[in-house]
Amino acid sequence: MTKSIGIVETRGLAISILIADAMLKAADIRILRQETIDLALVTIAIEGDTTAIQEAIAIGTQIAIAADQWFASTTILRPDSTVNGLVIEIAKKPSA
Repeated sequence: MTKSIGIVETRGLAISILIADAMLKAADIRILRQETIDLALVTIAIEGDTTAIQEAIAIGTQIAIAADQWFASTTILRPDSTVNGLVIEIAKKPSA
């Protein structure tokens, strides 16, 4: 069974680390990648079962919004294998 994927984008590295910690503690997920762009926008991609992803993304989004650092978040439930492969390949690339 394909795992689901979740993405949270924030403004700032410090808040993204706090969010990643909270998501890992709240749900059985795995961080695929944390990507920093121009030291302003940080994207955290996670994977896990559907319920865990929904819970983790809800918590991560709530923390980011409360800190006024939220940019975007989404979940992709049981993605098509092509989309899943794309996210996995991006996760394997070294950080810029």
